[in-house]
Amino acid sequence: MPITINDVARQAGVSKSTISRYLNQRYENMSGKTREKIARIIEELDYRPNAVARSLKQKTTHTVGAIVANILNPFSTSIIRGIEDYCKKSGFNLILCNADDDPVKEKEYIAMLTAKQIDGLIINTTGRNNEIVMAVNQKLPVVLIDRKVPEINIDTVAVDNIKGAALAIEHLVRQGYSRIVMFTLPYETISPRRERVQGYKQALAARGIPFAPELLVQTAPDALSVAEKLQVLLKDNTEPLAIFGMNNLMTMAVIKALKAMNIKIPRDIAVLGFDDWDWAELIDPPITVIRQPTYQIGWKAATLLIKRAKNRGKSGKPSLIVFEPELIVRQSCGEEQESK
Repeated sequence: MPITINDVARQAGVSKSTISRYLNQRYENMSGKTREKIARIIEELDYRPNAVARSLKQKTTHTVGAIVANILNPFSTSIIRGIEDYCKKSGFNLILCNADDDPVKEKEYIAMLTAKQIDGLIINTTGRNNEIVMAVNQKLPVVLIDRKVPEINIDTVAVDNIKGAALAIEHLVRQGYSRIVMFTLPYETISPRRERVQGYKQALAARGIPFAPELLVQTAPDALSVAEKLQVLLKDNTEPLAIFGMNNLMTMAVIKALKAMNIKIPRDIAVLGFDDWDWAELIDPPITVIRQPTYQIGWKAATLLIKRAKNRGKSGKPSLIVFEPELIVRQSCGEEQESK
């Protein structure tokens, strides 16, 4: 027969209510010695609380959902780790969904997660299901990560993308480049992409460099697409060129395209990417990047969510947390030559 809470209480020599308080981390007026004894008995008996029964009694599942845009993106992976670590620390489980930046998948996952009676939702939203997200937020806490949606007045955790793009362009200009191309995904409906384009244009203007529409290149983040665009940019133009990749997937595509075209970094073309990833410092040459505190973004999002989940019914003004990006100088923009 399965071990019950009564078995644990009897073995530990305490009341059933004391065991219940321990399981719910309500340690008021409970001595450290009692807590240690209960923990030992639970381990010895291999007691597993009935999650369904606890959920019905407490009206909480101690489970949160997270929907990310692209689970293959190292940016998302690091954020997920921050979310998961804080959830585990707080005694919450995490259900993770990958929407592939697809509003249909996003809508389906929102429905699935709410049907499972999660206690809160963290979402890297497409911005195409705003009414649904707002409706969910009427029933349970929601935190947006990475993307700002002004129409949705809820907790949001993001990075200063305009400043990050400005740091990138200012660094390239200091290295002597004035012809700076930005490779971007379609950006009109996605706030971080839109903000990075805005930062790119503003930084050029601040340095007295006219914006050239042909240097703002929208393309898919694959080497073949990037190579096709590069061939056009390089035709009949020998002026030094620098490339700013709008995220790590785009930057990796740029590097692959340049390698396939036998173009050397930074001898022939400088490269700077928005987002850091593990391999960026191992590539030859190591890639200069704008780093986002991705783990901290995930941790903070989970902190906000679980705080609201624990204080359900007590509303408060939504928070907008904006982290600062950081320029990580390596060698892909000619920095090595500068230092000699």
